Amino acid sequence: MRHVRALMLGVALLALVVAGLGYLALGEIRAPAATSGQPVEFVVAHGASTSEIATRLRSEGLIRQPVLFTMLSRMQGLDAQLHSGRFVLSPTMNMSQILIALQSNRIDDIAVTLREGLRLEEVADILAQAEIVEAELFLAAARDAERFRAQYFLLNQLPPDATLEGYLFPDTYRFYRDAEPDVIIRTMLDRFVEQYATIERNVQVPDVSVHQLVTMASIVQREAALESEMPLIAGVFWNRLKPEYAPIVGGGQLGADATVQYALGFSEDEATWWRKELTFDDLQIDSPYNTRNRAGLPPGPIAAPGLAALTAAAQPDDAAGYLFFVASCERDGSHKFAASFDQFLSYEAEWLACQ
Repeated sequence: MRHVRALMLGVALLALVVAGLGYLALGEIRAPAATSGQPVEFVVAHGASTSEIATRLRSEGLIRQPVLFTMLSRMQGLDAQLHSGRFVLSPTMNMSQILIALQSNRIDDIAVTLREGLRLEEVADILAQAEIVEAELFLAAARDAERFRAQYFLLNQLPPDATLEGYLFPDTYRFYRDAEPDVIIRTMLDRFVEQYATIERNVQVPDVSVHQLVTMASIVQREAALESEMPLIAGVFWNRLKPEYAPIVGGGQLGADATVQYALGFSEDEATWWRKELTFDDLQIDSPYNTRNRAGLPPGPIAAPGLAALTAAAQPDDAAGYLFFVASCERDGSHKFAASFDQFLSYEAEWLACQ
């Protein structure tokens, strides 16, 4: 009987201790770190864990018990919702209020739209104009694909010394001012991986690598004015690479003006990276990206393709055997497609006549 009483007494004491600790913990959660104090700027680094954030909150005098903060965050399922960025927090806020602020109250959060078909330099300029990151800092990181290869399986097929041209997915993003280049790039790479996953199981081009497909998609993005024509334009370019059509298209030359534009770089005269008027000399430029005089795909993408261009490159409309396309006199961005050189010459004559 004594043992039973002792056990019951022990259980009662344990329950009392647990209740007391729970009461103290609840009080600590509800109480601010201080009853007064000035707001401070608090920065959450990209990829920081909840426990790392909690440790820094204590060092800044914003909470007293980092373990409790971590437990509260996990109990409420908020681990994945604590965003990176800059926040204004106060030592007079309790833990619950701080958790709410870290979910949504970023400062210097800037929306920026990076449209399809931009090359890295154009992306860098837009980010710099929005005061998100210096152009040169961004370019230095984006031109070093090797530093991101291990973290992204889809980059495994990149050739040595490759850049991330074509792999930074175009979209509208929100970045905080003075964001780290790596944070921006990983955000865009994450979006690329997400979008590529929607097409990777439906690739209809045999024996094509991710890098080749993204390269083709980038060319389609720059050559097509209408999304509805992207599968046909992709079909033209894939057909041009087939051995059976080599005698008609100069031994497998894509003949894409966009790749020549990419090779030429920035035009001071036209103040653009994509010069509209290509001269005879321009078309002779000695570059692996000049598909006017070199067969096959260029070494890599020439711009950032969107999902429509990626889908078109993966699922081309090549059944008609088209090998050429010429702008239509409708001037709505549409083209006329030809399977023979004679038909191409006829469409070209039409286009020249309506100029």
